[in-house]
Amino acid sequence: MADFTYDLGADGVAVITWDLSGKSMNVLSLDGAALLGELIEQALTDDAVKGIVITSGKDSFAAGMDLNVLAGLREGSDDPAKGIFDFVMSAHTLMRRIERAGMDPKTLKGGKPVVAALPGTTLGVGYELALSCHRILAAAAPKARIGLPEILVGLFPGAGGTTRLVRKMGAMGASPQLLEGKTYAPAKAKSAGLIDEVVPAEDLIARAKEWVLNATDADLVKPWDQKGY
Repeated sequence: MADFTYDLGADGVAVITWDLSGKSMNVLSLDGAALLGELIEQALTDDAVKGIVITSGKDSFAAGMDLNVLAGLREGSDDPAKGIFDFVMSAHTLMRRIERAGMDPKTLKGGKPVVAALPGTTLGVGYELALSCHRILAAAAPKARIGLPEILVGLFPGAGGTTRLVRKMGAMGASPQLLEGKTYAPAKAKSAGLIDEVVPAEDLIARAKEWVLNATDADLVKPWDQKGY
């Protein structure tokens, strides 16, 4: 079974579902990242698609990057640093493709809205993926945790989370997440500014689709892409 599946509904919303077979939580692999990129491209270039919802088939969204993959980037190469650099830059390319969503680079119009619909715990690269989307919704799951705990294993978030979170919240607001690895339950994550909405679990996908179908061009432009930022 593929890490990600794609379903285009009659409403024109493409739902990309992350559901890693044989694992209790989703972790991102190299093949998974490549497939996600292909599905994002499919949605952005299909005129029948009005927008995208990225969600999970599990009770959680993601535990982060597969650490075995990160360790393996240093092996089997004459230039380990280049392998790591190329991998990180491919992740940045994917996140930026989602963030810009096909909009005209000058007018910032014509993009397709992308919503992250998080059913539960969302950590590491899972939250970085959500940060690249235009709206982040989380199910009201009190035991869920959201954030960037990479620093607890000696890493800074490498798929855009470091810069996006600082730009989203300011350096002081982002520092507990980046320097201490703090994570929050959905309600606290919303009040802290990490996510945009908390909704009942049973309404998560319906609310995500509603936002997609009502989003305007202005809703898709991140503050750091606006003129004068």
